Amino acid sequence: MTFSAILKKDLSKLPYGSKACQRAELSGMIGAVGTIHIEQSGAMTISIKTENPAVAARCYQLMKSLYQIKPKIKIEKIRKFKEHRAYRVLVEQPWTAKIILEDCQILSYNANGQAFFANQVPELFIKQQNQTKAYIRGVFLGCGSVSNPEKTYHLELVGKKTPLSNNKIEKKIEKKIEKKIEGSPAAASEPCAYLQSIKAILDQYEIKSNLIHRKAHWVLYLKEGSSVADFLSVIGAHRGLLEMENIRIVKEMRNDVNRQVNCETANLNKTIAASYDQVADIMLIKDRYGLKNLPRNLYDIAELRLNYPDASIKELGERLDPPVGKSGVYHRLKKLNQIAEDLKK
Repeated sequence: MTFSAILKKDLSKLPYGSKACQRAELSGMIGAVGTIHIEQSGAMTISIKTENPAVAARCYQLMKSLYQIKPKIKIEKIRKFKEHRAYRVLVEQPWTAKIILEDCQILSYNANGQAFFANQVPELFIKQQNQTKAYIRGVFLGCGSVSNPEKTYHLELVGKKTPLSNNKIEKKIEKKIEKKIEGSPAAASEPCAYLQSIKAILDQYEIKSNLIHRKAHWVLYLKEGSSVADFLSVIGAHRGLLEMENIRIVKEMRNDVNRQVNCETANLNKTIAASYDQVADIMLIKDRYGLKNLPRNLYDIAELRLNYPDASIKELGERLDPPVGKSGVYHRLKKLNQIAEDLKK
């Protein structure tokens, strides 16, 4: 199983909480992936499709607990890269579907009594923090996915497919529906308004997220490890959060070690390169001038450099008698370099 599938399985085992939280979570599922079919008579049915059996079971239990109904579950075979199963939770009784949609604040009415579908997170579930978290959890169970943190930090919520209405038959059906229900999902003025309302909630939790349009879908995504961790904390995925934090710690330690090794390697390379130039200067002075003709302080450092070509500036200073600091050693080596340059002229 993928990390995302394991995470959803763990979330589906969480306690259901209060009736209000259950309602919020179910509303999030329907809002994220629910399809509302409307007959010409105005009768509605609800369909929630998922490829995770644990999510389908969670949705079934929420409806059973809240409304004392037993929705149908259909198993479909779908083929992408390989054949696998999808699960569809169906509420086919129009009156029951209407009650669920109203209770979950998806179907509302304006002052004139006209019905419309909400295209954002319902205000009712934003007022209480525990209900807000339950709602976001429902959205993630419905349309969320998260990459394996060992490879990369990436979490996304994929919005519903942007509806197309180029077909004449579709236009006729939409017109009939719009007469019965104002603001149908197919006539949404802002295709990413729903995800924008979720983004606004994440902003309140200081979780950085971004919106992009990918093919026919709007996608709300999180890229930073801290943002993904905070999101998992909000939806109650504590086991997944702990696993991710452990992976983050190991990766950070590995990166720190790599940086330290790279730094030490770079310093060693610089030391070797500088030592090579210094030895070349001293050998030139030895051949053309003679080391014994140098002042005592320059003679001592020259002998040390020839005897210890791999030693650092600090190590050379510590071997002098009396010891000399790095700046003193550097100054003497610079003097030797100047002498070598004069001899080359």
